[in-house]
Amino acid sequence: MPLPPLTGHLETRHRLAKAVRGASLPQVLLFTGRTGVGKQRLALWLAQLIFCERGGEEPCGACRACHLVDGLSHADLHWFVPIARPKAGDPDKQVDEAAEALAGIMEERRKQPLYTPADGMASHSIATVRLIQRRASLTSVEGGPRVFIIGEADRLVPQESSPEAANAMLKLLEEPPQGALFVLTTLDPRRVLPTIRSRAAPIRLNRLADEEVRSFLRQHAE
Repeated sequence: MPLPPLTGHLETRHRLAKAVRGASLPQVLLFTGRTGVGKQRLALWLAQLIFCERGGEEPCGACRACHLVDGLSHADLHWFVPIARPKAGDPDKQVDEAAEALAGIMEERRKQPLYTPADGMASHSIATVRLIQRRASLTSVEGGPRVFIIGEADRLVPQESSPEAANAMLKLLEEPPQGALFVLTTLDPRRVLPTIRSRAAPIRLNRLADEEVRSFLRQHAE
């Protein structure tokens, strides 16, 4: 099932599209706003715009790249969401377990893109950070840019048994690989580690108009 269309935020979309066309988009962005306003959906829209083969104010929705993003199948789109902490004891196996958990969630969202909030105990653990590092170290599959979306970034666990991984995450955001875009989302920027927040360009999403919400519900909600 394809992603539902992005609702609202026209001014923000215009500014982002202008930055993409002018090659002036910061490599680390922090989308903030209330629950359900569309932060992660806007991040996916931005990825689609960046990958779109036609290049315009909005993703064309018809090219191969747009279809791949719509199906959450683009090889250079990496979407990280909070997951249960891996149970394996070996660090490498923890990363593999995190990758499997994320793959399962993405498969569920392909079938039902109107997802519910993550479990309250889910987080971005050290295993997830290592997985982000691993994927960020690889080259682009399609030969172009790469987009990393970190939903609910306030659930990043900064310290466990290995603070080096969290420090490496900070280093990654401070000096992101060329051609890589990191989009973090959060309800409240104050919940994100200050050291991470300082490396990101903030973009605040305002509430949607009532009629925009009604229209979306009429078209896409059961």
